[in-house]
Amino acid sequence: MTGDDKLRLIAQIQEVFTPTAPIRSRDLFAGRRVQVDKVVRTILQRGEHAILYGERGVGKTSLANTLFDLLVVMGKSNYQIARVQCSDGMDFESLWRAIFRKLTTTLDDGEEMELDHAMEALGGSINSEGILHLFQLMDTPSVVIIDELDRISDRTVQSALADTIKTLSDNSADTTLILVGVADSVDELVAEHRSIVRALKQVRMPRMSIGELLEIIDKGLAQLPGLLCDPTVRERIVEYSQGLPEYTHRLAQEVAIHVVNEGRTYFIMPDLEYAIKESVDNQLETNFAAYKKAVEAPRGINFKPVLLACALASKDEHGFFYAKNVTQPLRSITGNPDFAIPAFARHLKQFSEPTRGPILERRGRQYRFIRPEMEPYVILRGLSDGIITETQLSRPSKKTSTEPGQLSLLSSYAGPGIEI
Repeated sequence: MTGDDKLRLIAQIQEVFTPTAPIRSRDLFAGRRVQVDKVVRTILQRGEHAILYGERGVGKTSLANTLFDLLVVMGKSNYQIARVQCSDGMDFESLWRAIFRKLTTTLDDGEEMELDHAMEALGGSINSEGILHLFQLMDTPSVVIIDELDRISDRTVQSALADTIKTLSDNSADTTLILVGVADSVDELVAEHRSIVRALKQVRMPRMSIGELLEIIDKGLAQLPGLLCDPTVRERIVEYSQGLPEYTHRLAQEVAIHVVNEGRTYFIMPDLEYAIKESVDNQLETNFAAYKKAVEAPRGINFKPVLLACALASKDEHGFFYAKNVTQPLRSITGNPDFAIPAFARHLKQFSEPTRGPILERRGRQYRFIRPEMEPYVILRGLSDGIITETQLSRPSKKTSTEPGQLSLLSSYAGPGIEI
């Protein structure tokens, strides 16, 4: 392979595996068939809108980005798509101006006009009835994606948006609003506006399953002919990702680029070990400040292994775990079979306090990482720093139980529909 060939292939790798940006091509979008089906059915049902919610980093924006391609495949290429990202301090009028700048209508003389120009003709402050009127001026159906909804904290904006959803739904406007936000439940996003729940299809985006993350790798490699991946490397990348697609993209990208630079075409475990260190030392260094604040302590205080055990602890669908779920991972990490909750209870308490971040959120007797992306980071940091070895993290075969000193990352997060 010549130097130019390497550069071209590396450019392809960076187009296929995109850890820092949402997926924009349906060809590279993996999994989420249940969620895609619900959203598409909502679009095709007049008067119904959707709310897409879940943790940061689970692929909500990627799904929204591929909707137009999906509609085209279904023969619905006449839809207009407008996507806006909310920001702190955005008011109701600026939100809709941003939306209507991305939508057009055809005038009697055949000329296209952006809807924000028509909005000017309304005069005064924009309201739900005016918005309905503008959508009724359109000669094509439309989909409006309002991303990062949770960044709007102004209750007057939330209330006006709720009124708009109700007005559009009651009048069966030929447009679909898709609200995208970070929350554990719809209640947290619609709060005091219960009247609109009946007009909203609730689509929860959990972390991706093992099968869905494997699909990311397989679809990516299908775009990179000649590159092959050892099955163990493929599985480990997915397990270390903890259900978050960003990490699958990042590790797959680092492995592939390293292999190409080495003049090879087959990914093996040493390539993954290199990719982990490279990711932790460079591209994931933005997480290091939070990690360092959480674990800094004199030798022997055990904050590093306890935090790693938290990352490996078995969790519920919202990422919460109990202290008891930390015990077995901590015993495996330290090799101390007698480690019990009283020995690390204060660590969990401090992880939930400002002096150490906080890096964990506490609700009653449960804990979870405030930033979901810190879970895989802590695991990769543990591997890179030698706190735990790949052998300890090895996935046991289905024929045998987990041996002492071994953990199965799948016990930490398997994703929906995955049998362990």
